Amino acid sequence: MLDQVNNLLKQVDDFVWGIPLIVLILAVGVFMTIRLRGLQITKLPLAIRHMVANEKTGEHGEVSSFAALCTALSATIGTGNIVGVATALVAGGPGALF
Repeated sequence: MLDQVNNLLKQVDDFVWGIPLIVLILAVGVFMTIRLRGLQITKLPLAIRHMVANEKTGEHGEVSSFAALCTALSATIGTGNIVGVATALVAGGPGALF
């Protein structure tokens, strides 16, 4: 019984983590770009300007925009590296890391 469930889950896993997922991710990306009228491109100069702007009204103990960005990026990239290594181990075994 447990082998049948395991085989079913393996078939579903192989189907989902293949071409359908890649197509779905790309389709959602294109859809959101069109729906938001290229927000990630049109607002990039404004985002960079806000990121590097000096804050004149900063009080003692406040975190600057750049420091907040660096903290958010370090948390995201660090988590991604941990998940990436775990995924590589599961998918390809220990040899996948080398």
